[in-house]
Amino acid sequence: MKIKKLLLIGAITTSSLFAHGLWINAFEATSHGSKLVTVGLGTGHNPTIEDSISDRVELNSFDLIMPKGEAIALEKPKRGLEEIYNKDNLNIIPSNLAMQKISFNKESKEGTYTAALATKTNTFIKYLDKNDKERFTTKAKEEIRNLKEILSTTKSTIYAKSYFVNKIWSEPKAIGHELELIPTSDISQLHIGETITFKVLYKGKPLESGYVTAKSALAKEDNALFANVRKGQAKFVLTNFGQWMFTIQNKKEVEGIIISNTASATINIK
Repeated sequence: MKIKKLLLIGAITTSSLFAHGLWINAFEATSHGSKLVTVGLGTGHNPTIEDSISDRVELNSFDLIMPKGEAIALEKPKRGLEEIYNKDNLNIIPSNLAMQKISFNKESKEGTYTAALATKTNTFIKYLDKNDKERFTTKAKEEIRNLKEILSTTKSTIYAKSYFVNKIWSEPKAIGHELELIPTSDISQLHIGETITFKVLYKGKPLESGYVTAKSALAKEDNALFANVRKGQAKFVLTNFGQWMFTIQNKKEVEGIIISNTASATINIK
């Protein structure tokens, strides 16, 4: 009974959790003998490249975190890009994904690297207008016309990471995001059927409860897997190779305002 119940919950929550999310993609190559990683942003409904970043997405930070914790600023998505073509029922625009190449050589520091971003906090207000219609807005309360009643206020922040290893695995350190997923398994040695484990932190401390979802880029039509968080720990058995995206959402109500944090980690499995 418990398994059936959990699978049902996973199927119900999949569409809401992965609806137009934001994450980091990392594509690894060793074709020329040295390691090359191309990182960029992902947005849409499924892992890997699906859509382009909207001008409405504003980042506080986008960095490459070295194995010992030093941060190197990465280029953020451009804003205000113009259309290339828009006629004959066809629209072409630049793909605004902040793609950039990270090259490693023999002298590059060994260990686990992290591409990490944090968005600016957005405020979403749900309200009734004077005709009793339910509406949503990102405007400040004072700017809402025809306002009858505020139903809820949510402050939302997205954190995303992608982890990759140069030669030798080292366990990544927390970087100070409000909500963090940190792998504790050697991700360079994981294969299908093996278990990946995570440390789950909220404000630097183990998250006591919640659940993490997992979605594979190679199985987009499948329901997401999910695992309960127990005392800051979560784990999954990997069902196929390729890029996986692991996501957690944590909500708290503070003085009548819902604080919503979402964190993701993308990892490539052999």
